[in-house]
Amino acid sequence: MLKAIAVKALAVAVVLAAIWTLPTGWSALAVCTIVAATVGFLTYAVWHPSSQFFAPVVHHLPRDRPVVALTFDDGPDPVFTPQILDVLAAHHAHATFFVLGSRAAQHPDVIRRIHAEGHTVGTHTQSHRIGFHFASPSTVQREISDAIAVVAGIVPQSPTLFRPPQGLRTPMFGSAWRRLRGLTCVTWSVRGLDSFETTPEKIVARIAPHLEPGAIVTLHDGGGLGGSTNRAPTITALATVLGECETRGLRCVALGARGTALP
Repeated sequence: MLKAIAVKALAVAVVLAAIWTLPTGWSALAVCTIVAATVGFLTYAVWHPSSQFFAPVVHHLPRDRPVVALTFDDGPDPVFTPQILDVLAAHHAHATFFVLGSRAAQHPDVIRRIHAEGHTVGTHTQSHRIGFHFASPSTVQREISDAIAVVAGIVPQSPTLFRPPQGLRTPMFGSAWRRLRGLTCVTWSVRGLDSFETTPEKIVARIAPHLEPGAIVTLHDGGGLGGSTNRAPTITALATVLGECETRGLRCVALGARGTALP
């Protein structure tokens, strides 16, 4: 919270300084430029998957090994997650599932299957509320800690990987993250944008050009959080993406698994 106030105060101070110190004829243009630059910077800092400003993130694995990390958000779903696991198993691929604590509590057997089949279970907040991004650091910390506790009560290992909703890292998140020692924040290098109504062809078209060594791909196995509830296009696209990985000699690995240490 203090950092958020500091950023806002700094922006206001810069604008006021420009108003008082620049020649009259240039003040309006200069202020507009400064405001635009400030908004642009804060947008990058909060939104861009590679931004390290408010919290360090892993958005790409090292490029020196032929591996790709497929990740799935918003589950587990009792219908779609098992189908995704079936497709992964058919291709001898592993993935990382960033699950919601509330849904994990409802479907513990799916979480156990994810873990038993060699995939990594990360967390994605307890409830995925939009207010997460605007809550106090203590509330943000509780949302993350509660989700971790739920998963830790289902499988032997406590999750150490976390993906913030929509990938956003606000000053409040940064403050809370610093209190959660041992937690790694993971974003992505490419998204399938499959959380909204789409087709398998569109998902593949977004991902295929960016399938390269070290890529972290974001897809969804859960639905209904402001988007489509249908993950059938994701499942169809997944088979194609896995086939493309095989053609390119890329192995799909679970983040944090042996031999795939995060940078």
